[in-house]
Amino acid sequence: MYALEGLRLIDFGQYLAGPFGPMILGDLGMEVIKVEPVTGDGMRMAATPFLGCQRGKRDLALNLKDPTGHDIALQLVATADVVHHNMTKGTATRLGLDYDACRAVTADLVYCNTYAYGLHGPLSEFGGLDPLYQASAGLEHEAGAVPHGHDPLYYRYGMCDTSNAMLSVVGVLAALYHRRRTGEGQELWTSLMDGGAVFASDVLVREDGTPTMRPKLDAAQRGFDPGYRLYETNDGWIQVAAIRDEHWRRLCAAAGLDESTTRGAAEPLLEAAFLTKTAVMWSHTLDDVGVPNEVAQDVKGGETVLFDADAERLGLVAEYEHATLGRLRQFGSTIDFSDTPGHIAGPPPRVGEDTRAILEELGYSGAEMDDLRQAGVVTWPDESYPWGW
Repeated sequence: MYALEGLRLIDFGQYLAGPFGPMILGDLGMEVIKVEPVTGDGMRMAATPFLGCQRGKRDLALNLKDPTGHDIALQLVATADVVHHNMTKGTATRLGLDYDACRAVTADLVYCNTYAYGLHGPLSEFGGLDPLYQASAGLEHEAGAVPHGHDPLYYRYGMCDTSNAMLSVVGVLAALYHRRRTGEGQELWTSLMDGGAVFASDVLVREDGTPTMRPKLDAAQRGFDPGYRLYETNDGWIQVAAIRDEHWRRLCAAAGLDESTTRGAAEPLLEAAFLTKTAVMWSHTLDDVGVPNEVAQDVKGGETVLFDADAERLGLVAEYEHATLGRLRQFGSTIDFSDTPGHIAGPPPRVGEDTRAILEELGYSGAEMDDLRQAGVVTWPDESYPWGW
């Protein structure tokens, strides 16, 4: 038994900000059916980012703009507890899949839209992409550590996409709890701007209008101070987090420094000391004396958490066979339960991988399915050439 077993979510989202949340809900046991165009999700061309937010889903490839395709979509919604997507404002209405249309076939539906800026106001009509909200939330200036003269920097990681998606997970779970208490569904929304706000939430403005100051990175952007930064070794890099006085004394001792050495004077001495051994050797040394540290893993070298034996034992790694890509490894269960373990249902689906099975569940015959495919309303992989990974 899984925590969310017995609940069904229909995922009409594309790219990352929409589909990532449903994948997390699927990892907790909810059945997730991805509905994507017959030509495929727009992010399939990006390869690994697509794979990172689609695992464990069943897949129906469907032309929502076709009247028959729209009817199939509503038949599917009628079986669901949750509808989730990241369409821009007005798009779901034009497709006939807005909250009112979906609620008409499922009265107690939980309906979630992850917008760009939000539901109301002059910016609500716009779509957007992750870096726009890094910028508008002030995160790019923060990354540049402006006091040291650096220009703003863009984080490659799609932080606003994923934080927005995780907010949608929280919202869906809260709405489902409300439904359990009252029997009532509801519409909810999050946004990429909300996601950016999460990462800017450590900034406060005092009554006089002056902001509190975040800790600032050093000029090299390797850390906050000599005890809390990255150091280069003679083979790789290591992150040190000597946040307590005893950590600092032990760090100095391990590096052969007098414990009375001031932090300002210690930094160049520590830099020189770390260059005398490898990152792994330093990590063992610091572990032995109780200084928090981690080797900075290089993904290009294959030294990632996905190939770490401890991570595997903790269930943080999932491995499965994909029909066209072969063996895949991804992060595994990220929430642990005593009685309802996480549920990694399988690899990301191919375009329309489950179309036939889902249509059969809705009552369509084999001949009807073939006619729909011929008309371009649905599709599924041709097993003789399993395109559309």
